[in-house]
Amino acid sequence: MLRKIFLTLALAAAGLSPALLSAAPGDLSVLSSPTSQPIILGEKHRFHSGLLNEEREYWLRIPPSYAQNKLPLEVTVFYVMDAEKYFPSAAASAAWLEDPRVSGLGPCVVVGVVSGDKLEDFTPTPSNADEEGNVRDDMKPRGGGAEGFYHFLTTELRNAIELNLPQQLKVRRRIIAGEGLGGLFVLHALLHHPESFDGYAVLDPALWWDRGALLRRALKAGARTARDPKPAFYGTFIIDDGSRLERGNESTFRNEAVPLLEKQGIRTEIVNYAGITDESIAPKVLYDALKALYPAEITPVSAH
Repeated sequence: MLRKIFLTLALAAAGLSPALLSAAPGDLSVLSSPTSQPIILGEKHRFHSGLLNEEREYWLRIPPSYAQNKLPLEVTVFYVMDAEKYFPSAAASAAWLEDPRVSGLGPCVVVGVVSGDKLEDFTPTPSNADEEGNVRDDMKPRGGGAEGFYHFLTTELRNAIELNLPQQLKVRRRIIAGEGLGGLFVLHALLHHPESFDGYAVLDPALWWDRGALLRRALKAGARTARDPKPAFYGTFIIDDGSRLERGNESTFRNEAVPLLEKQGIRTEIVNYAGITDESIAPKVLYDALKALYPAEITPVSAH
């Protein structure tokens, strides 16, 4: 099933018309004209996952430059968790950063993975501990499906997308990004499967999960199986947000786990924020992550 996500902008050559000024709130019919063309942000797709045994949805943005290019075109594929929240920002950032004067990203396919059961999909281990690390005996352990979701993402979903791209598009590299529990999953993928993506970006990962189990794994081994070419890692943390356990775990990760990753040859960049929320900073972080992972390869010429 496919549905288009679109925004139509129509500007009258002579400015606002009386019909527009008198239109009822929410009535956009007066904006339509024979010359109107939709601006397509992306498309929605659904398919059945045999690995997860459920229907899954993803949103897809194809770089428009491919339509004017008959020659093979190398693209970056950018996988973003929680599409319903972050796909629009990711698609807009990719569109801007495709300009070689702005970044080295190049043409970019954006894949927004719509959330299912986030506790199941994004968490590496089952747990009944809360954000403060208190074990809830009145609750059964939940979650622990990150490894299964990883295999879905890197086999079924990847094949559904990359094997069906326009023929002239050739995958050059892959990036993955996530926030909160999605960031925890991205970090799990980096630590256990560093070869699967070329760039990893996390926003305020939920390091409190299971009383910091993934942090302990990071401190113990980092991404020890990483092979050349090594991936790059971009992490952002909101230092005055979250529980005491989460803030402490984030500090430990920055001060101890990041140096280990760097020692293992992984290029890292860490940015700290304060006084904001995940939702308010996410669009900026997605943009900054792409630009930091792949800086401009062309030095702009000054106009002066």
